[in-house]
Amino acid sequence: MGKKMQDTCVAYGYFDGMHKGHINVAKKTVETAKEKGLTSVVVSCKKVGEVLSTEEEKEYLFKETGVQEFVCRDYEEMAEEDFIKNVLVEEYGAKVIVLGENHSNVAKVKEAAKVCGAEVVICEAAKAQDGTVITTEAVRTAFDASDFDKILELCGHPYIMIGSVEHGKALGRTVGMPTANLGVADDKLKPPSGVYATSVKIDDGVFKAMTNIGKRPSVDNYDYVTIEAFILDFARDIYGKKIILGVRQFVRGVQKFDNLEQVQKQVQKDIEKVREVL
Repeated sequence: MGKKMQDTCVAYGYFDGMHKGHINVAKKTVETAKEKGLTSVVVSCKKVGEVLSTEEEKEYLFKETGVQEFVCRDYEEMAEEDFIKNVLVEEYGAKVIVLGENHSNVAKVKEAAKVCGAEVVICEAAKAQDGTVITTEAVRTAFDASDFDKILELCGHPYIMIGSVEHGKALGRTVGMPTANLGVADDKLKPPSGVYATSVKIDDGVFKAMTNIGKRPSVDNYDYVTIEAFILDFARDIYGKKIILGVRQFVRGVQKFDNLEQVQKQVQKDIEKVREVL
């Protein structure tokens, strides 16, 4: 149960994938709220299972558009009309509800809002370069194909992973490169194992990084995916800091090396490739 709000302009949904359609809805919410002297609010319903966008990532991207309040709720089995009345209007004080034009129940929402005395504003759908409407499914398809250029086109931002820098195994130091070991949410979909050209936002700076994503069997043989970013031309202590990792391009898959020298040679090649890509 969040705090009760009054006089708001609200958008709601799952917002998984955080594509241009979602960003447009947020911008429309901010714009409408300003026009009408209301507070802009996004209500995000948390999905169960693996997600393209964690709640923290959604909040970061929505706040970038100027949204004032971000609320995350667990999904509740509830008819949409009840959700509009009990949650959006009564709990969050919605005077205006902003919907994407491709929302599955536009007529129903308008009817339910009218009963509660709220107005509905429709936001135009965002389209891809080929003219098709951008959907979460399209983002997921691009993700499954490791097509990060396509994700950039559909979302207007790279595939991001937000997490804190944790103490890893300091393996990078053995090849003369300290790495930032990124801890991200368990339910976050991670790109397939391999080396990626990435950007890293730390505080207000953006840096180039070569990021290794993959399974590293630990001492107890528990299989989990590690995300290690080698930040280029960077020498600050960032343990515990939040970083925003943007996945730009797949560089290569996992390779087996016989010795440290081979690893170092390959790492130098990878770094050149990353500099080229970025």
